[in-house]
Amino acid sequence: VLTLAINEKLAGQSVKKNRLAIKSLPGRALKLNGEHYRLPENSHCDMALESIGSVEHQSIWIIENYRCFDQLAAIKLVESAALTEPLVVFRGDHVYQASTVLSLMEKLQLPVLVMGDIDPKGLSIAQSHSNFAGLIAPDMPTLKTYFNDPGKANHKLYEKQLAGCRKALSDSRYPIIKTSWQLIKLHQAGIVQEHWLVGNATLKMHPA
Repeated sequence: VLTLAINEKLAGQSVKKNRLAIKSLPGRALKLNGEHYRLPENSHCDMALESIGSVEHQSIWIIENYRCFDQLAAIKLVESAALTEPLVVFRGDHVYQASTVLSLMEKLQLPVLVMGDIDPKGLSIAQSHSNFAGLIAPDMPTLKTYFNDPGKANHKLYEKQLAGCRKALSDSRYPIIKTSWQLIKLHQAGIVQEHWLVGNATLKMHPA
């Protein structure tokens, strides 16, 4: 493309095509290709999928919202959640592509845990991942208080997403998805994960 113009976008591909935003849990090393890296807080590694030959992590955490991915150090986690030794991956947006994340999961074949919105679409996407192993979310009593809080329960999410997700969630084979779906249906609302950044909730691992 540089033989034609100085605008690299004429190549017809996204600048971030086949690239991933990855990190480790706060205070832990990012273990890639036999090397250990210490990243600054609120940062991540931007890396091409084909450059990842091996990882020493024991699981993959997919985080739906970029702000939660970026500000992971501000989210409270129970100590046992860290024992999953995850490679933390941003799910994707208009810059990073979700299809590249799917390719990473196929390549690594590790258990996949999802930190996403507790709404119909969030649950539906979570359970669709290969090797889905559970959710990273507050415990059920805490989630119930969120659903009972008019400032947190988002009824528009439920209305917008219900038709496209109802069948997949009703037919789910995962107990944690079924339990969360019942809670969503009961309150006819969803909870966005940005609340984990500003509230007192402590997130735990909910096995699938």
